Amino acid sequence: MSAVESVVPERVRVRSREVGTGLWRLLFGDRRGLALFLGGLCFFGLYWRLGIYITDGSAIANTLVNVAEGRVVLTEVPFGSGLEAPGTYVGNRGPVGRNYGIVVLAVPVFYALEGLAAVLDLGVVLVGAWALTLVGTATAVGRIVDREWLVVGGSVLAVVAFLANAALATPVSSDLHPVIALQIVGMVAAALTGVFCYRLVARLHDRRLGVAAGAAVLLATPVAFWAALLKRHSVTVLLVTATLYALARSRTAEGAAETRRFRALAYAPVGLLAWVHAAEALLLFLPLVAVDVATAEGNDPRTLAVIGGVFLVSLVPFFLTNVLVSGNPVRPPRMLPAYGTAEGLDLSGGGGGGGGIGALVQSIPLAGGLLRIVSRFTSLLGEGAVVALTEPGRLFRTFLRGGYIPAVASEDGFQAIRLTVIESAPLLGGLAAGPLAAGHWLRGRDASAVRAHLRSAAGVVDAVALGTGLLFLFLFIPRLPLHAQVTVRYLHPLFVLGVYGLVRLPVVRRAVTAHLRTTGWAYAGTVLIGGQLVVVALAVLDPGLGEAVQFHALLALAVAVCLAAWTIAGTLTAAVPDRAGAVLLGAAAGVGTIFLLLSGIEYFAYAGEFALPVVRRLSAALPLA
Repeated sequence: MSAVESVVPERVRVRSREVGTGLWRLLFGDRRGLALFLGGLCFFGLYWRLGIYITDGSAIANTLVNVAEGRVVLTEVPFGSGLEAPGTYVGNRGPVGRNYGIVVLAVPVFYALEGLAAVLDLGVVLVGAWALTLVGTATAVGRIVDREWLVVGGSVLAVVAFLANAALATPVSSDLHPVIALQIVGMVAAALTGVFCYRLVARLHDRRLGVAAGAAVLLATPVAFWAALLKRHSVTVLLVTATLYALARSRTAEGAAETRRFRALAYAPVGLLAWVHAAEALLLFLPLVAVDVATAEGNDPRTLAVIGGVFLVSLVPFFLTNVLVSGNPVRPPRMLPAYGTAEGLDLSGGGGGGGGIGALVQSIPLAGGLLRIVSRFTSLLGEGAVVALTEPGRLFRTFLRGGYIPAVASEDGFQAIRLTVIESAPLLGGLAAGPLAAGHWLRGRDASAVRAHLRSAAGVVDAVALGTGLLFLFLFIPRLPLHAQVTVRYLHPLFVLGVYGLVRLPVVRRAVTAHLRTTGWAYAGTVLIGGQLVVVALAVLDPGLGEAVQFHALLALAVAVCLAAWTIAGTLTAAVPDRAGAVLLGAAAGVGTIFLLLSGIEYFAYAGEFALPVVRRLSAALPLA
C-alpha cells in the first residue's frame, strides 16, 4: 500500500477517479480526441510568440493583472497605452476592461506561472511542457495505430528538442506572465475546438471523417493562427462548436433523460459566450432556440424547465460581472462608453430615447437594458442583411479576393496583409458545391422527407450552423473588410462551420473515406515539399511583407478554384475520380498549413519572443525577412 492509499480513504480515491474519468470524457471523448488536443498544442507551440500582437490585446492583459489582484476596475495598466488602449471602457466605478470570461479562466494559469517562475526558469518550463506534449502526442497516436516505433521516435525527438531548446532558453520577464497565461487559455480553447469538431463529425458520420475534420481545423484554418494571440476568437469558436456537439448528442441520445440532459447542455456554452461577448452569444442563441424547440420530439414543462435552469445558471457569471462593472446585470462592458477614442466592432451604443411607454421601460434598469440590447442588435442585423444583399463587392472582398485595398492597407502600414476567407483557408473552396448538393438532395423528396431530415441530428446541426453563420455575417459585414485582421477574424466561427459543411458534402465524404491515406500523403507532400518550394520562390522574389502575404493569397485561390471545380463536377456526375479529390483536399489543407507556419515563424516574428528558442534561430536563418 502506497503512502497516498494509506492516508486517503478508498471511497475518496474511487470518487476522484470517477471525476477524473468523467472530465476526461467530457473534454476529449476518447484517445483520438486526446491525440488531436495534444497534437494541436504541439503545432501551436511551433510559432508561439510571447507577446502582444494587436493593440487591443493590451486591454485584456491589463484586465487580467487587476482581476488577479481581486478587482474589476483597472487601477494598474502596465500594457500598451494604458487606459487609452482599445477595449477599455468607463464603468460605474472607474475604467474597466472586457472579455472577463477569458480573464477569469486565465487567472489560475497566471497564478501557476507565478509559482513556477519563483522556483524554476520559466523559459525552460515552457520548453519542457512542449516536449512533454510532443511525447503525449506520439504516445496517443502510436497506441491508436498500434505502431510502437511512433511512440519511441516521438519520445526521442521530444528529448532532442528539449535539450536543444533548453540550451538556448533565455529568462522570461515577469511582465509577460499575464500575456502567457492568456495565450495558454487561447491555445487550449483552439485545441479543444478541433476535438469537438472531431466528436461532432464522428457522431454524425464516423471516426475517420471526424479525425480528418478535427485535424483540418487545427492545421489548415485560421483557428490555429489566432490560437496564441490575445483575442476572444478561440474561445468563441470553441463554445460554438461545443454547442453544436451537444445538440447532436441530444438527437442521438437514448432515452428521454439523456436527451433532456444534452439539450440543456447545448445552452450552457451560450451563457458562457455571453460572458465573453454578449452579441456573439445572441448570434448563437437565436438559431439554437428556434431550431431546437421547433424540431424536438417533446417540449414538456419539465424539459423546458431543465433547459431554462441550465441556461440561467450559465448566465450567472455574465450577470455578476455586469453588476460589478456597469451596475446593470444585462449591460456588458462592450455597451459602456469607450474610455479612449478607439472603437471596435462591439455591440455598443444604441437605442434609446423616446417618450411614453418606451421612456418608462428604459427607466427600469433590467428592462431598459434588455430593450436597448434588442433594439441595437436588431438594427445591426437588419443593416447587415441589407448590405449582404445589395453590396456584392463587399462580399467578394471578404470571402474571395481582397488584394490591396487602400482604405484598409493605410491602417496596416500600407501593406496588403489581409486575406479573405478563402485565401485564409483554401480548403473551404470545396463549399462551392454546397448549393448544388442541397438541390440534388431536395430533388425527388417530398415535404415529409424534408421535415424528417430537419428533425434528425444532422439536419438540426445543419440548420443551427447555417443560421449562426448567416447571423455572424450580417452582424459584421457592414464594417468589413477591416484592418488588423490578417484573416477575417470577426467571422472566425465560419472557418469551423465551413469545415463541418465541407464534410457534409457527399462527394467529400466519399473521397476521404475511400482514400484517406491518399489525402494524408497529399497533405504531407504539400507541406514538406511544397513548403520548401514556397520558401525558395519567396527568397528569389524577395517580396515585402504585403507581397509575401498576397503570394499566399494567390496560391490559396488557385488551389481553392481547383478544389471547387472538383466538388462541383463530383456532385454533378459520378465519373469524376474520388482519388483526385482526395489529392486536392490534402493539397488545399497543406497550403493553409504553409501559410500558418510561415506567418508565425517568419512574417510576424517581430510580435514577440518565441517560446521555442530553436524556432528563433530558424526564423533568423530563413531568407525571407
